[in-house]
Amino acid sequence: MKGVKKILALALALVLVFSLTGCTAFEAKMAKAAAKMKKVDNLRADITFYLDADMLVLGQSLGDIELGVDGTLDIDKKHGTGSGRFNVESPDGKQDVLLYYEKSKDVLRTWTSKDDGKTWTLNEQALEQGTSSSLFEIDSITDLDREQLSQLRTVSETFAEDGTTEIRGSESTIYSGTVSVQTLMKDTDLQPVLEQMNGSTGIELTEEDLRGIGDMPVSIAIDNKSGLVSGFALDMTEMMQGIAMIGLKAYMGQGAGGEALGGIDPAVLESLGVTLSISHCEAESVLYDYDAVGDIVIPDSVRENAAAAGKAA
Repeated sequence: MKGVKKILALALALVLVFSLTGCTAFEAKMAKAAAKMKKVDNLRADITFYLDADMLVLGQSLGDIELGVDGTLDIDKKHGTGSGRFNVESPDGKQDVLLYYEKSKDVLRTWTSKDDGKTWTLNEQALEQGTSSSLFEIDSITDLDREQLSQLRTVSETFAEDGTTEIRGSESTIYSGTVSVQTLMKDTDLQPVLEQMNGSTGIELTEEDLRGIGDMPVSIAIDNKSGLVSGFALDMTEMMQGIAMIGLKAYMGQGAGGEALGGIDPAVLESLGVTLSISHCEAESVLYDYDAVGDIVIPDSVRENAAAAGKAA
């Protein structure tokens, strides 16, 4: 089970890179929303993520694997900081996770606590130029730069108005379509994406590894009064299936972390019929409280607690 969870963690890391850094919207409306979003200094996001998977060997199931995450993330775009509280349900059980993050040009620092703030763990991730920091770049789905807007044109033809919905008491128009990772790959420099993936997962993926990733249906809601993005939903089931198998083969074939599953020739996996089947995977978010969250400052007590724990270790 430990190896399976490692593979799921890898798959999740990969899917976050694509799902939260791509350009996914109806071009004209999204371009206007992006211009408005660039002027927002801070906001709040309610986030949910759900994955249901099954590991199969010779067609026999090793058991259903479910992963669920839901919570709220406060984002201070102006200062590159944020805080959140998330409920995580995994094969290990349920956990409440507190977090702070701080992002500079080249480093993302995250502080997490699983005991309601009694102790904190610091993690530092180097950010190469041009790469994002996944979950903590949730505003990048709306803060589109010139290059991203250019990429948007390659997928905007599939998007169309799909009715209206009420989000937090205000009417929003929904635009739905399908993002083809393969289409985006044709017009995108994949090297920064690969560097981020490989740096965060500890494996070496190539562009060829990404060819089997499927499409991703997307819906984006734009508030009719403010013109700001008020929510989005990603159906990542097909996309995740391709990513999961990439992760499975890369992890087992390279022996990441020294686990017992590592070091297995991918050809052996095929002979045993080892597969990771994704039956359902989706992510949703509601964005609100624009410029109402205020500045987010990492408490000194959190920094000191994590530093002390690091020295003790």
